Amino acid sequence: MKVTLNSLGWGLAALAATLTFSQCGAPAEGGAPYATSDSGEARLTRVGVRTVNAGPFSHAFAVQGNVETDRIANVLAEFPGVVAEVLVEEGTKVSEGQALVRINTDVLAKQRAELVTQLELAQTLFERQERLWNKEIGSEVDYLQAKTGLEALNRSLATLDEQIDKAVIRAPFSGVLDRVFVNVGEMAAPPMPVVRVVDLSDLYVRASVSDHYAGVVKSGQPVTVEAYGMEPVETQIRRVGQFIEAANRTIDVTVDLPRDVSFGLPNMVVTVNITDLALDSALALPSSLVQQDATGQEYVYVLRGDVATKQPIATGVISDGMLLIEDGLKPGDRVIDRGASRVVDGERVTLIES
Repeated sequence: MKVTLNSLGWGLAALAATLTFSQCGAPAEGGAPYATSDSGEARLTRVGVRTVNAGPFSHAFAVQGNVETDRIANVLAEFPGVVAEVLVEEGTKVSEGQALVRINTDVLAKQRAELVTQLELAQTLFERQERLWNKEIGSEVDYLQAKTGLEALNRSLATLDEQIDKAVIRAPFSGVLDRVFVNVGEMAAPPMPVVRVVDLSDLYVRASVSDHYAGVVKSGQPVTVEAYGMEPVETQIRRVGQFIEAANRTIDVTVDLPRDVSFGLPNMVVTVNITDLALDSALALPSSLVQQDATGQEYVYVLRGDVATKQPIATGVISDGMLLIEDGLKPGDRVIDRGASRVVDGERVTLIES
């Protein structure tokens, strides 16, 4: 047979191309799509899993509040006058009724001395008229006039003594003398306060909550109160307001502070974490494990045997990075938590050796 050089050259070129393609590792027809190891076995994606178990789950939302107290009094001077003496220093603990500031009463003292003199005379006149009346001597009019004059002077003396007593400003309740607003020699008169007394034994927090939570927030609900530099306090809601402020659409919430815990001062800003969901048994996963497809469906990959299966789920609220699983998983399911981004639905995988 006669072979030309041209046909021989084309045949050698085709043979060389076939050998080169085979050596580059192209899969044979019908071969596995996985890369192969040195032993020829398919190399599987390595993943890690976590077992889903039921456990307690709670969710809370935070609002800002202020520490307040009803036992704070800016005490006014009932009797206007010049301050004669400040009896207690600022910051001192005081008891109910304790004298704090004394206003000058020299004029009243002189009036009282004159009134006492008149009273002594009236008392003497009455005693004489009474003796005569008992002996049926003298007129009844003289006796009644003497008696009425004595009673009137006694009432005047009692009124004056009450005014002098009001010149001493006293603590309305036990607490701390927080502030003295006047100095000796200054005029004390309404409406300027003279002292401020604060009782820190009955503090509470008042916060404003969005009306979105109107049906969620209730009296007795557990809360945690936090403030910078202070240990969190576990307490509960005392009262929920029955009125929505039209300006900002909020409801007032009052939160008790334990009496045995020293927590803050009036007008301190605090954070109130209100628990609106508390479940004894629920399924939850780290939010980072939950993926979402193009349709918005949330899902995770569950390991069944050695196959990664795409499992649609329904989720709820998130708390401390944990997402509540409402549907799609059951206790004991093994969810892929490492390598989930590298697998596809139905792929065979192998576990990472711990």
